[in-house]
Amino acid sequence: MNTPARRVGEPAAKLRSQRRPAVITGFLLAILTMVQGGRGAELVNTSHLRHLSERVLLLGDSVSVIDIYADYPTYKPVEAKGEGFACVDDAARAAVLLMKMDARTASRGNEELIRGLLLFVLKMQTTDGAFYNFIERGAEEAKINTAGETSRPLFSWWAARALWALGEGSVYYRRRDSEFEARILEAVQRSLPRVDSVLARYGDTDSTGAPRWLLGASGADATSELVLGLNALYRSTKDVKYRERAKKFCDGFVRLQRGTCRRKPYGAMLSWPREWHAWANSQSAAILELVRLGGSKSLGRRALTEVDCFLPRWAGARFFRSCDTSGENLNYHGQIAYNIRPAVSAAVEAFLLTRESRYKDLAVLLASWLVGNNTMATLMYDSSTGRCFDGSEDSIRVNRNSGAESTIEALLAVNELERIGVRPVPVVPASPSSFVDGGFRYRMGAREVLVTIGERGFNMRAPNRR
Repeated sequence: MNTPARRVGEPAAKLRSQRRPAVITGFLLAILTMVQGGRGAELVNTSHLRHLSERVLLLGDSVSVIDIYADYPTYKPVEAKGEGFACVDDAARAAVLLMKMDARTASRGNEELIRGLLLFVLKMQTTDGAFYNFIERGAEEAKINTAGETSRPLFSWWAARALWALGEGSVYYRRRDSEFEARILEAVQRSLPRVDSVLARYGDTDSTGAPRWLLGASGADATSELVLGLNALYRSTKDVKYRERAKKFCDGFVRLQRGTCRRKPYGAMLSWPREWHAWANSQSAAILELVRLGGSKSLGRRALTEVDCFLPRWAGARFFRSCDTSGENLNYHGQIAYNIRPAVSAAVEAFLLTRESRYKDLAVLLASWLVGNNTMATLMYDSSTGRCFDGSEDSIRVNRNSGAESTIEALLAVNELERIGVRPVPVVPASPSSFVDGGFRYRMGAREVLVTIGERGFNMRAPNRR
């Protein structure tokens, strides 16, 4: 399921490169005021997310859901025609966000909504461990969309996100409510045979060497979110079987890594055997978290190659949505917050693993897409409202709707920054650049920064003055 496509729309044309003049405008100064004003203020504003949330009756129980769309200018919730008004895809990620917020702030401020969202996820599970995705409105209760293409009980995107939420739910409720955690783990056990049936193909490859033991055979994108759930389950239970499963999936991710620091696509981990795309590409973040949990250091080195060599170039090339396996045919259409959060998470995990401050700077650079460093030159996330625009219709026109996915993914990215004690700042490229360049110059807030990329990765420093 290509989730972002239903949020933004798949464009017909491709843009190979994008150049914009580097000008500090009053608009960017306004962004600087927004992100730096009140340094103690909480930038992860859930007001719009809560505006999208509602309580509904489902199968006799009251649960919480997140309305899928909200259209400009009123931002009233809108249903997805033919699918429903809320889904596991969004509820699961909203629950993950709120649990991560509470963990960061050492509070229980979001517990009521978290519980309601997890109850919804639990209600959507089938007896054989799969998950339905969408619900539709009924006369008295919401009803499950059991037949829609994006809602059928498959073990794919929405199942991966459901298990991510349940894994984080086990962590969250372990010391809060053991009875509810037991219910969560019971649901996880129901799904494990599905996970193991995928891993039964471990070691199988196609004619190109691509792994056949990921979701959808070779889908690293969806599988990476499943691994985030397995990592969380290991953190909670310390059951090594969860870590072993995660490691096997990560072995598949590195089979899809292409290039080196000097050769395109510069260590990128492909989403599928024939494509890299930004959205949902959480492989490096998942691997680096696994290494912090005692996983293979050799896997960690592979993930750091992508973080060190690919992500700085991707930022320098203005955050293209996708490319082919050779690093060509850069597509800038349909840029969304979901493209950004996985990359920010990878940089944050690299910092947590290595404690090298350059990864903090990289995380800020990657998140700058949200505050104006994009081909639309537009503030995408507004911390005063908690809204994030749904993305770009093409490389320059902004989709000013603000639905669930964009809101949640932007909040997740900003929460990741807050987790390591940094905040988004406006970034302006100081000179035109492209994907193949080995050096990029920026104005980041009040300072000028030179990013250089060599055989062993990147460095960020002040440029030399003559």
